[in-house]
Amino acid sequence: MSISGWPVWLAVGMILSGICCARAQDTTDSGGATLGQVVVNQRAIRHIEERHWPDSAAQGAGKFSPGITEDSLRQLIAEAVTNGRVRRNSHGRPGEIYEYDFGHPIGITIEGRAAYRLRVVVNPRNQLVTAFPF
Repeated sequence: MSISGWPVWLAVGMILSGICCARAQDTTDSGGATLGQVVVNQRAIRHIEERHWPDSAAQGAGKFSPGITEDSLRQLIAEAVTNGRVRRNSHGRPGEIYEYDFGHPIGITIEGRAAYRLRVVVNPRNQLVTAFPF
């Protein structure tokens, strides 16, 4: 393998291990690029499955499309953090929110319409809090 290919394999390994390093466009201040690391732990995955999985009975929550897997969820999160817009968390809560439009349905909104966008919430320690279609 050439040296130029190693970053791809490193990123794939990090995603599969539950840690994804991502470069995101910072739209909260100077507009410069930031380098961040989002840690995806099992607690956050369990929360997402309980509230946002297709078969979840939770009310008032966007749901992912049937067929979502933990691996495909991690891929959606990595893409949203890498390519999405970032802003401060809302209502005075600490952390950041990444939002990304995939251009195709990834689930349904709270209102039951097709959801094309993913919102990823990250705490100040760069740990995933939640992710859901909207």
